[in-house]
Amino acid sequence: MSPYIPQRVRRAKQQITVKLYQDRLAMLDRYGRFIEDSRDYIIDQALDLVFKKDKDFLQWLEQQSRTEKGGDESTSTGNGVEPFHAGAGDSGSISETGEIASLNEALRRLPGRLLR
Repeated sequence: MSPYIPQRVRRAKQQITVKLYQDRLAMLDRYGRFIEDSRDYIIDQALDLVFKKDKDFLQWLEQQSRTEKGGDESTSTGNGVEPFHAGAGDSGSISETGEIASLNEALRRLPGRLLR
C-alpha cells in the first residue's frame, strides 16, 4: 500500500510561519512518521492537491490569466472576489509575486484528467 502523498522532489524553499490547532499538529506529525518525511513536505503536497482539485479556484486562475493576457486593468473578477496581490505588508501570505506567477503557470499546464 502506497501513501497518499508521494516522495519528495527537492526544490528551493521560502520559510513561512503557520499556526495550527494542537490536534491538527499531532496528526501532521503522525503522518510525517507514516511517510517518513517532514511537516514542510506534507503541507506543500496537501496544498498542491487542493490547488489541483479545487475547480472553482482553477476557473478563477484561468479568468485571472485571461485578464492579465488581455491587458485589462480591472481588478475585479466579476464574481465579487478580488484577485490576490501579495505585498510587503501582507502577513502570512506569499511575499513574492514571482511565486504566484509560477503557481499560476504550473496550474495552467495541469492535464485535464487531474480536474475530475
